[in-house]
Amino acid sequence: MPVHYKPDVEAAKVAWGHYWAREVWRRPLVVCTVPKAGTPAPPAGPEGLHYRRPVEGRWKEHVAELEAVMDSREYLAETMPFISPDFGPDQFGAFLSGGTLNFSEGSGGTNWLEPVVASWEGFEAKIATDGPIWKGVLGYANFLAQAARGKFLVGVCDLHSNLDALSALRGPENLCMDILDCPELLDRAMAGVRRLYAPVYEAIREASGITGETGSVGWIPFWCAGRYAVIQCDFMCMVGPEAFNRFVRPALEEEAAYLDHCILHLDGPGALRHLDGILSITDIDAIQWVPGDGQRPMHEWLDVLKRIQAAGKGLQVYGVTPAQVKALHRELSPAGVVYCVEATDKREAEGLLKWLELNM
Repeated sequence: MPVHYKPDVEAAKVAWGHYWAREVWRRPLVVCTVPKAGTPAPPAGPEGLHYRRPVEGRWKEHVAELEAVMDSREYLAETMPFISPDFGPDQFGAFLSGGTLNFSEGSGGTNWLEPVVASWEGFEAKIATDGPIWKGVLGYANFLAQAARGKFLVGVCDLHSNLDALSALRGPENLCMDILDCPELLDRAMAGVRRLYAPVYEAIREASGITGETGSVGWIPFWCAGRYAVIQCDFMCMVGPEAFNRFVRPALEEEAAYLDHCILHLDGPGALRHLDGILSITDIDAIQWVPGDGQRPMHEWLDVLKRIQAAGKGLQVYGVTPAQVKALHRELSPAGVVYCVEATDKREAEGLLKWLELNM
């Protein structure tokens, strides 16, 4: 399968195959893009349009701008070029509400859903098939499936499902009170929204033209031949162990079991209290630890990274320079690590790849 922006795509697929088989390959996997020599960088696009253009149906314009960026970059090692049909972090909630997503001038490329659930009494979790966001995501996915042929991959949506979707529908403050005031009603609502994960995933996958040949790649840029996604529950930082075990863990277990491979996005210090529970979920392959604003960089949390590795899980280590990768390589096992590297040019990146191979 030719991919214009990734001429060595088949070699990258082989490397990812070793990764998911939990085989120690010739080096840790590396995701890295660098400026293409002799190609001017495209002009910076207007701020805050990451989701606005897709939501407004300006797909051709948006993809043209993203392809201009792809034209100016080289996708090295195990990096896969892709565009995902995402409309925003609350899109799963909008699939259910039938409402639209809201922007502000200072939103910085994000958006939100106005809460619409006044009470879980009588709530029925179902996709609003005529809703603008559901129809829009499927339409954009179809558009990308055509635009991507022979050039790039179509990525998997960033599905903030399970309790995150209910938080979008109800509002986080109200949902916190519901956990205390009406947990039985919340059990029923969660059961309904959990049943929708697979149908939503499959409908978007089909519209996107994702197959075993194209494989799956997501916003955490891991690739696999089968069904892959980032799973998460950002709301978990708001709850204690009892609520985590009742509402969050069963949903994460189901999503991980449904997918062929997945990585869990663990967001913020408040989520660390649930790390042992997460690490005990067999079907979670890897973890992305995000310390959050105002915290020390992710690569400095060696105690957390080693704890994840000790449980047999893979790691995404992001935002690191080649020098930082070399220091981490002396501390972490190479098994299951994917380094997302910030290199200045191809020579620096390829020098790191050779160093990793020589220091296994």
